[in-house]
Parts: sequence; C-alpha cells; structure tokens
Amino acid sequence: MALGFALRIRGLSRAGFNEDEVHKVEAARSYLRGNVSLNLEHPMLMKSLIAVSLGAADSWNRGLGLSHQVSEEVAVRLPNVIFGSLTAVVIFLLAQEFFGVEVGLLSALLWSIGTVAIMVNREAKEDTLLVFFTWLAYYFYIRAKKVSLTDTRQAEWYYAASGASFGLMLASKHFPHYLGLIFLFYALLGDKEKFPPRRWRDTMLLLGTCAIVFIVADPVFLLPNTLKYMLHYVREGTMTHHGYLVMGRLYFDDPAHLRGGMPIYLYPLLLILKTPLPVLAALLVGLVETWKRRREPGPFFLIVMFLFWIVPFSLLSAKWLRYMLSWMPTVYIIAALGLAKIFAWAAALVKPGTHRKWASALAAAVALVFLAEPAWVSVRISPYYTLYLNPLGLDRTGYYFPHDEMNDMGLREAIAQICERAPKGASVGGETAPVFAYYFHRFGRDDLQYFDLSDQTKRMEAPPTAYVVVQDGRKYFENISFIQKVESYQAPIQTVEIAGAAAARIYRDEQFAELRIGR
Repeated sequence: MALGFALRIRGLSRAGFNEDEVHKVEAARSYLRGNVSLNLEHPMLMKSLIAVSLGAADSWNRGLGLSHQVSEEVAVRLPNVIFGSLTAVVIFLLAQEFFGVEVGLLSALLWSIGTVAIMVNREAKEDTLLVFFTWLAYYFYIRAKKVSLTDTRQAEWYYAASGASFGLMLASKHFPHYLGLIFLFYALLGDKEKFPPRRWRDTMLLLGTCAIVFIVADPVFLLPNTLKYMLHYVREGTMTHHGYLVMGRLYFDDPAHLRGGMPIYLYPLLLILKTPLPVLAALLVGLVETWKRRREPGPFFLIVMFLFWIVPFSLLSAKWLRYMLSWMPTVYIIAALGLAKIFAWAAALVKPGTHRKWASALAAAVALVFLAEPAWVSVRISPYYTLYLNPLGLDRTGYYFPHDEMNDMGLREAIAQICERAPKGASVGGETAPVFAYYFHRFGRDDLQYFDLSDQTKRMEAPPTAYVVVQDGRKYFENISFIQKVESYQAPIQTVEIAGAAAARIYRDEQFAELRIGR
C-alpha cells in the first residue's frame, strides 16, 4: 500500500488538468460556497472529497505552507491517490478469502505497481472510488455468505456493511449493475448448502442500508433538476464533439452509433500494450489455472467477473481507458494465481539435496523477473504513466490511443506559452474550452478570446492571426478536415513534447482565414 501510494503521488502536478478535472474543480469550489448544482451528471461523493481536499490545501497554503504550496492539481487528485492506494487492502482481503494469504499478497502487490491501475488512480475521475467501494462490498458480501451457516447475527452485520459499501459505490458512479453481479455469481454457483440464499431480513438490510447511505452521500440525486439534467446528458445533449482516434483512424465514441463505433478489441489491446510483459505472462498462466479450477468458488468468481466485464464493455461503442479500472482487480488476482503457479514450478525444480545457494538464486531470479521488473517499470515511467508501452508497442508513444494517453497533457504548457507572447485580446482556438478558460485565468490573461475548432462559425469569425492549438487526442469528426489543412500548409511555431511524443502543437499564420472556410 505504501509503495502504491508513493508511485501514485510522485509528480502528481507535472501534468495540467484535463477537461473533466476542470469541471471537478468548478463543482468542488461551488460546493465550498454552498452550491451543489454543478456537474449534475456525476454523483456527489467524488466532488465532496475534492472540496474537502481543496479546502484543506487552501488553509495550508495560507498558513504553514507559505513556502511549500500545494497546487490545485495535487489537491484535486489526492483523494483518488489515497483511495487507489487503499484498494490494495481491499483486493488482499477478497483474494485471501478465496485463495489464501499468498495470492492475496501477490494480488495486492500487482495492484499497487500495476501500470493501468496507477494511470487511472492519478485522475480526478469517479472510477477509482467506484472500484474501491464495489470490491469492498463484494468482500463483505462474501464474508456474509461464509458465516451465514454458523452465525446469522454476524452475517447480518456483513450484509449491512456490504449494502453501505454499495451505497457509496452508487454515490461514486451510477453503475447499479455491479450490485447485480455478486447476486449473479452466487445464483450461477448454485451451492446452496455451503452458501445459503439470503433471508428476507438479509435482503432488506442489504438494500435498505444501500439506499440510506446512497441518499446521505448523494442527496442532490433527489432534486428534480438532477433527473432532468441526467436525461439531457444521456441523450447526448451536452456532447459537442464526436470521435476517438485509434491508430490514426477516427471512430465514433458515443452509444448512439452502433455501427462505426470503437473497435471491439480496444480493451484487450490496451491491456496487452500497457501491461509489463512479465505480468502478461503471469496472466496467461493464471487464466489457464483459473479455467482448470473453474468448479471451485474462487476461480468461478474470477471467471464471472472477468467475462461479465470484458464482453459487455467490448460490445459498447463508447470506450475509455478509465473504464478498465473496474476490470483490473480481476485481472491482477488471476495474474497472482499465475505467479503462485510459477513459484510452485520453480520450487519443484529444486530437488531434495540441492545446494541452498542454488535454491536461493532461483527464487531471487523468479522474484526479479516477475515482481521487481514490473515495479521498476512503474518507477521508471513516472509521472507520465499513460504514455507507457511495453516492447510490443514498438515505441510508438501517443500513437495507439492519443486521447487517453495524452489526456490533455502538455496543454497547460502550450497555453502558458501563448499567454506569454499573445497580444492583448488575441483569439485562441482549441477543443477544451474549460481548460483554456481555467489556465487563461491562472496565467492572468482573461483578455484572450477562445473559440472551438469544431465550431465552423466561430472559427471563421476569429481574426486572421489567431493562435490554434492542435492535439492528436482532440481530433474529432467536426474538426478533422480543418486540422488536416492546417497541418498540411503550416508549420507549428511551437511543439510541446512529453516523453518524446508531441502533446500539443501551436500554429499561428494569416493564411488561417483561407483555411477556415472548409469543414
């Protein structure tokens, strides 16, 4: 857990805010003023924690921390760093229930050093809290099932604790189907003698506690305006851009487009390219071991959680790297099973009478390859974890999934450079209005005028010498023609590079007036 925290906190402010994080800042600041009506499409728990963190950072910066200021980037991301680190404890508890302490410790370690887990835990998005409380709820539910035969009173407490965790899960992100997955697992398992069905009282405790905790943690859900806004949101009323770039090709990234949606293989490809090779090898061994032992409750639980995540989420047209976080506890536990099997094979090679020195050398070699090397990878690539590619990625940083890999990294630096050199009242084009507005204000350039590259009308109205910021991760169907023309006819006046990849390119030329006519 300490190792996971150190990896997640390191260089936390090195990347500027992305668009979603700026919305979180605005909502949290609004909470501190007593207004909870912003960012209604997301539950309150994440924003409430950020509000507390921002308030604490403000007090620190005004008092003891005058010489060691805490940036807003750190304050906003810190709650997820903490809960992401604590998730290792939850994964240990659940894994050791099914597989024992060895697999529990290995699972927790793989989560703590896991590249995909660290990537998402460093963002101010709801998925980190969703995973923490979902898997905590699963643990309490599994404990309730185990003790229900011998101690119904204790089982009731576990059911209530599970319900409270599910309530906090819903107050983190509105994904109620995760509650149904644990019901489905025990229904498919079918061992009613060992795991008896819930009594009526148990069900009421579970669902009642869930509802009460959810309402307490997310009371704004009851407001009529919230439901109205959420319906507007799910109907894509707030969506102004369409498209997600995968390996140079644009795909639709919204649920409305069943055809032309993002490729079905996206999540397996992300896992293959963003996971160190030794962990992938352990995962393959673990998958075989899990399938061989599929009639046991633990392996069957992993199979249900693995398949009922990857299948439906792969069929959806909208896909994002952060959604993978809900899948990763299952992946890391399966990989831990594979590691335990590999350690068993290594131990079997040490015959009775083998010199202790050779046995120690073999144990050290296995640990070095499968544990130390993945940990070193996470140390080496920090703080730009989203840009990590294993050797299968062929060093094509920022090429495969630029939106999630870049995630607006480098945009803060590009805006800072424009703010230094732009004349008063200059126009600046981009694709993330909240980020531009936030950093214009921070850098003292509220005079600068922003316009969306996707908005042809605003694009044509901008003066001839406007600045244009182009990001590969912000190329959409609405702006791709214009950006292609700009990139064909002009050279950037400045390129912001991160880890060798072009994060943002700044253009400025009078010929933009001729280019804006086409879509």
